[in-house]
Amino acid sequence: MAKYRHKVFLYPRVKRLCEAQLRRTAAQAGIKIKEIGFDKDHVHLLVSVKPTTSPSKIAHLLKGASAFVLLRAFPWLRTRYFWCGHFWSPAYFFDSVGTNTYERLEEYVKNQGSEYHRF
Repeated sequence: MAKYRHKVFLYPRVKRLCEAQLRRTAAQAGIKIKEIGFDKDHVHLLVSVKPTTSPSKIAHLLKGASAFVLLRAFPWLRTRYFWCGHFWSPAYFFDSVGTNTYERLEEYVKNQGSEYHRF
């Protein structure tokens, strides 16, 4: 989630660059992104990783690289929203398909930001 829950993903260019960077970083790290869902102020990812990959490492890689690229590409984000220099909140949440079905998680991620998701 974006630090302080700023609605930065309402800007199409920010959203597009964020998705591209997440996919690029994931590919370099051997993380397969199955689905990305954006809401106004946060992102959900459905990923496939080796069982030996730690969730904290995944969060660190994806958040770090995307924050660096976004704040560099859009300096106005730093001056308007992220003056402390942190794009993402330090929090993250991981769930496994073991407690949900893959289809249910996929549907949840796909529908981020839609009215369907809001019921």
